[in-house]
Amino acid sequence: MANYEVSPELLNARVPKGTSLDFNEGKCFVSLVGFMFLDTRVLGIPIPFHINFEEVNLRFYVKRETGTETRRGVVFVKEIVPRYAIATVARLFYGEPYECWRMSHTRSEK
Repeated sequence: MANYEVSPELLNARVPKGTSLDFNEGKCFVSLVGFMFLDTRVLGIPIPFHINFEEVNLRFYVKRETGTETRRGVVFVKEIVPRYAIATVARLFYGEPYECWRMSHTRSEK
């Protein structure tokens, strides 16, 4: 995970209706997050070649004030996976900003 301070003006057009940017100590951040999906299944069934895969996403943080409660959330600018089928299903069925890019990773036990 890597966090970067950005000007709020860069994100204002992407803030969903009913929410506002969530600042941390007066600063606006975006995050680049990488992780692994492991033993992935759809309705309990593993899909060959789509069980273990990387994902990288770029996100920023929002909040919604509801009376006395503050609810926090994330907005995805881009989500990147190495499998075309995953990106397509996520875009078509969930409206998520997925793209398919060639990816690889290594893991070190240092």
